[in-house]
Amino acid sequence: MMRALFPLLILGALAACSEEPENIQTKADNLSRSLENKAQVLEAEAANDVDAAVAPLDSQANALLSQAGNVAEDAGNMTGNAAQ
Repeated sequence: MMRALFPLLILGALAACSEEPENIQTKADNLSRSLENKAQVLEAEAANDVDAAVAPLDSQANALLSQAGNVAEDAGNMTGNAAQ
């Protein structure tokens, strides 16, 4: 009886193992694509954060440059008036 079941057990074991193994190249490609997408998202977020941090500083720098220009113009007017 056991001898008759042995071939069936072997066939059952082989059938269970016959599933197609996971394609490693496909898995690697999918992982690579996923990592590239995440890197792009992080890069975009970082750029947005930098832009948001720089905007107030640019505004302040422009205001200081404007004030410096006004002071220089006033000084030039005073020098011109003193020379007359």
